[in-house]
Amino acid sequence: MIKGNSAIIINHLFQTLLATCLLLLLVEQIWQGTVSVYINLNYLLVIVVITGIIDVFSEKPVLFKEKPTTKDYLFVFALGIIGFAIIKYKTHQLGNLSWIISLVAGILIILLSIMVLNDE
Repeated sequence: MIKGNSAIIINHLFQTLLATCLLLLLVEQIWQGTVSVYINLNYLLVIVVITGIIDVFSEKPVLFKEKPTTKDYLFVFALGIIGFAIIKYKTHQLGNLSWIISLVAGILIILLSIMVLNDE
């Protein structure tokens, strides 16, 4: 098992790679061909999965959990609205069904994020 500072570095690497991969995937979905011309996202996804597996099996020190603030909840609501807008943009050709799909997805983003924030 990986312990101590190595575990913290692996955890940080995984989080950074995951955020980068998700951001690049989002950019590729909105403006097709902007990322895939330069990098194959499947290779990046494999690296993210491997570092994620290593991160799961590493021992990280227990950190103090802070209570969520109003700023955290506002951030969650903003992410839900952004998620709603992106899904609506990508499914607009479905007509009225796209509104329902987008609304449900936005609500799910908000509710799941609040559950994660309040996790004991």
